Amino acid sequence: MFATTKSCESVEPAADVVSGVYKLAIEEGDDYKVHEDEYVTPEEIDPYDSDDSDAFGYCVDIATQELQHAYTPVYTRALLEDVKYWADRIRGEFSLASNKRVLDHVDASGLNKKTYKVWNRDDVNANTIQVEYLSRVEMHPDFQSRYGDHSEQIKTLRRYNKDHEQDCINTPYTFITFDRCFFNEHKNTAKMRTYWSTIQNTKRLWIASSARRQLVEAFLETAKTCPPITQVVCFGMGALNLKKNWYQSAIQYMAIFSIIQALDQYYHQADSSRPLIKLVLQDPNYETEDHEILRKLFNSNNDISFVSDPDGLLAIDAGTLVVTAYLPFQMPLVQIIADLISENPGQGPAAILCDIMEVNTEKRKYSFSERASPHVARHFTNHYEREEDRFEDHGLDDELMADVYGEDWVEKERMYWLNNMDLWVRKSGGIQEPHVQDQ
Repeated sequence: MFATTKSCESVEPAADVVSGVYKLAIEEGDDYKVHEDEYVTPEEIDPYDSDDSDAFGYCVDIATQELQHAYTPVYTRALLEDVKYWADRIRGEFSLASNKRVLDHVDASGLNKKTYKVWNRDDVNANTIQVEYLSRVEMHPDFQSRYGDHSEQIKTLRRYNKDHEQDCINTPYTFITFDRCFFNEHKNTAKMRTYWSTIQNTKRLWIASSARRQLVEAFLETAKTCPPITQVVCFGMGALNLKKNWYQSAIQYMAIFSIIQALDQYYHQADSSRPLIKLVLQDPNYETEDHEILRKLFNSNNDISFVSDPDGLLAIDAGTLVVTAYLPFQMPLVQIIADLISENPGQGPAAILCDIMEVNTEKRKYSFSERASPHVARHFTNHYEREEDRFEDHGLDDELMADVYGEDWVEKERMYWLNNMDLWVRKSGGIQEPHVQDQ
């Protein structure tokens, strides 16, 4: 499926890639970093920009596309293993001098069985690799011909394949390598103290909050019917940032830690020797200080790990609770999960906590701004139960809202992140473990 070329030919100048974390920089004396990437979420589409709204609202017939490819899953575990192999190979070359690097490019087959470059060594100073996946809409020829310039993935593939710019280049993924500037705030003792004292105050408010009690009660109730959870795998929960525009990632981690703690207590009532639930975190924006602070906050170094794409996806198994929130829809996470489910439904994740999405098995046409697809609708409907409105009435106390979102949270109409999330639980006849008594 893949081929590599070893070449001594000169490479083209590096493209000016600045979106996402491709080129992070910090001004001397800046107090904070902003890890926001330039990808667009559905909430950020400008309805007054006709070009923008047209691109993200344009619908293509994904149902017919799936039929044409005989409903074959795209993101199989074998494909993800190939992604990991090449990502590790490319990453391994970063430690070599530029004249010692032997990997020139990587090829992959598209849905049309044609072979295209999915990576080209065009930045000799690269120190970071990012995997970019294509959604079903992005792999559709109508979208590529009309609005391909609105997709970073498609633009990257066209840059790598200049002789095929008019093709529908429908490889499921591409790699981007770039020179990333790391902030290294973990070396600044004063800054780390500020992080820790700020987060500790939020933790104090969270522990005493009604929101925490509601969340614990909800998951203890879910645990009665949910297949046993052995690990929580999180995608894109965000790097820690003390600016209020981005600080909500802190409360998301508080919620995740509380879910794990509650489930550990629940399972230990039946089996005191049961291993603690492990936490796996994958986000391209993490830096060393995120690792250090979250390990300390989680208070269990042996049960928390930070992984790079696609290791988080490959970690998903039948005992996994998948958690994501506000992931840029250019990362088709639920589409990847649905493909993995199709290979062996009984080994799909135990539960999935993700953004609310429309799941309609009769729906044929989808836009770039939708997370689902026909195969997502089929597999989620057949193998999962959605706990409707599970978090609709959850909310943070005013003091905690102000701590997380800023004093002007009312004026800015900020909401508790769980209000926009759905919980999907795998249908299972597995062993149910006893419920923790209310305290």
